[in-house]
Amino acid sequence: MHDIASEVGLEKVKEVIGDFYDRVQEHPTLAKPFELVDDWAEHKAHLAHFWWVTLGGRPYRDKPYRVADKHVKAGFTPELLADWLRLFGDTLSSHLPVEIAQQWYARATNIGRSLKQMHEFRQGIIVRN
Repeated sequence: MHDIASEVGLEKVKEVIGDFYDRVQEHPTLAKPFELVDDWAEHKAHLAHFWWVTLGGRPYRDKPYRVADKHVKAGFTPELLADWLRLFGDTLSSHLPVEIAQQWYARATNIGRSLKQMHEFRQGIIVRN
């Protein structure tokens, strides 16, 4: 796995994630499901760590991720995922060189694909290739 974390740096990851979730809070479709966040500073710190590790950085926090549970609780849908990915891509592009932004976005897209499959499974939708 390519170590994007060392190219981006922890402070830049935190900056990107902070800006992204500031944008989420103002977004026409994403703000509503994220109203359940009651501590934005902690949410941003937790997600910055998630992305840092996902991009190849060494863990520095010991707090579990409950990805499936959190997304179900927030009312995740494939339509919201599409909005999330568009906004995330825009945010990445405004902070990073194109090549790095594309690599990070590819990771987000892969995670999104897994979340979409989780949603389809929970909805009883069977997708055949």
